[in-house]
Amino acid sequence: MNYHLMVDDKFINDFISDAEKAAPGNNIYIIDGLQENARHVKNPLAVFAPYHTSAFRELTKNMTGSDKVFIHWTSESAISFVLSLPAEIIVSMFFWGGDIVEIPFTRFKQVVYGPKSLQYFEKYEERAMVEWNLLKPVRTYKTFRNRYIRYPKEQRKIAKRRERFFKRLNYFFNWSEIDFEWIRKHFQTDAAFGFFFYNFNPKPEPDTFRSGGAQGSTGITTILLGNSDTASNNHQEALEVLAKFRHEPIKLIIPLNYGDRRYGDMIEQQAISIFGKDKVQAIRGFMNREDYYRQLDEVDIAFMFHYRTQAAGNTLALLYRGKKVFLHHNSTVYQFLKEKQIHVWDAATAADMSFEEFSRPIQSAAAAENVSRTDAIFDISRKMQVLQEILS
Repeated sequence: MNYHLMVDDKFINDFISDAEKAAPGNNIYIIDGLQENARHVKNPLAVFAPYHTSAFRELTKNMTGSDKVFIHWTSESAISFVLSLPAEIIVSMFFWGGDIVEIPFTRFKQVVYGPKSLQYFEKYEERAMVEWNLLKPVRTYKTFRNRYIRYPKEQRKIAKRRERFFKRLNYFFNWSEIDFEWIRKHFQTDAAFGFFFYNFNPKPEPDTFRSGGAQGSTGITTILLGNSDTASNNHQEALEVLAKFRHEPIKLIIPLNYGDRRYGDMIEQQAISIFGKDKVQAIRGFMNREDYYRQLDEVDIAFMFHYRTQAAGNTLALLYRGKKVFLHHNSTVYQFLKEKQIHVWDAATAADMSFEEFSRPIQSAAAAENVSRTDAIFDISRKMQVLQEILS
């Protein structure tokens, strides 16, 4: 039996469907959360059982050496469970990015965040805040202790546990061997690499493909900035680069509905202060996948300033729509796509571009090459063959 340790995320429904095609009836899908709180997972085969509960222990109590465990989001609770299993049980992980690169917080933060984003992260997100209150000295002391004494110890504990996990890991599944090499550089592991990708979205209908987006009909260049309201988007650094175009006919669409609302509020206000309210559209409420991809159809340029693997699904959806995509050269997504001869631009170089060069649409031939080369990389039949092999 295959035990899938999962979280409530938009990729999970499609994975369950694919897994059942590959190995019907041979999978147990366990969501680490309560069903009443689920926003994404709707598949009836999913079982909601937080990992710390008796319901989870009941689901996993009869595991044997012939069973397999597949982690979809490598959380601390998933790691702890895996490390308790007999060595003969095969353990695999599907790499997401943030579940490794951002945990523990202290280890890789210098390479994840730009200077201003790092300051925000360290001040507001990395550690629990101290609750200063002279009328509640015990509470003040406890929160101070958590921030400055316990936190470093917990981070070291997490780091050691993850070292053990990667030594225990048997298979690492992802579409980019560059990410796997990053793992091998930072962790000691004998895990084997396997090809896999989550369904990022259906390809758009042929009549919706148009390189250059909507710019030709409106005269306004629509720029998608980032993919979520998380500091690893490096929005502040991106806004600094784009500020030189504030007087040009542009519109910013900024997805800020998936992460930290306080951070999203700050970024929305910063964008408005630079570009003006009429040029900023912040997406704050929940948007289903179909509506979001329709929004992407209206984009001319995507501007992503992540330093780590992030927003791959957005990037591929935009390439399929013939859009001009800027990614930061530090991102392994950028490095992978350049290696595969996909036409993308380095977001860091936009600071030296004129608006004419920056906003110039991708040529139709280059956009078509992006589609054909992306198709060759993300081969669904190859992925399904891999799933049949590992789940059977």
